[in-house]
Amino acid sequence: MDPYLYVFLISIVPWLELRGSIPIGIIMGLDITKVFLVSLLGGILVIPALFIFLDHIFPIARRINIIDRLYLIWEARVHKKYEKYSDWEMLGLMFFVAVPLPGTGVYTGTFLAFLLGLNRKWSFLAIALGAAIAGIIVSLISVGLKSNMVYLGGLF
Repeated sequence: MDPYLYVFLISIVPWLELRGSIPIGIIMGLDITKVFLVSLLGGILVIPALFIFLDHIFPIARRINIIDRLYLIWEARVHKKYEKYSDWEMLGLMFFVAVPLPGTGVYTGTFLAFLLGLNRKWSFLAIALGAAIAGIIVSLISVGLKSNMVYLGGLF
């Protein structure tokens, strides 16, 4: 299998996304620029696909009584807290996705945008920019760690 295809496939896996694909690509010795671009492309392509998936699956899931009740409780809490941040919604969404921690990636950002009923075009842009920022951070950390491992390897 082409190593860049492997990186791409990892980048579309929930909870791994580019936070997992970039370090793996760097460990494989691939070109960092290509790894970054392929990983970012994987993350960006997930956004519209996930919106379409949620449009069709979420109404079906809400037919299940317990899921609908849990959703209504969650929705009331989120909207109550969300009101004070509504002026900063897209910037907040971008920074949320930009944090390179598990649970703050493209999937979660898209799901939040869907549940909050945010504008799809602006959400797409905010999530994509957040993914790019996260990719830059992960790339810098991964390259730094690889450099330190090479340096430490020379000591032994």
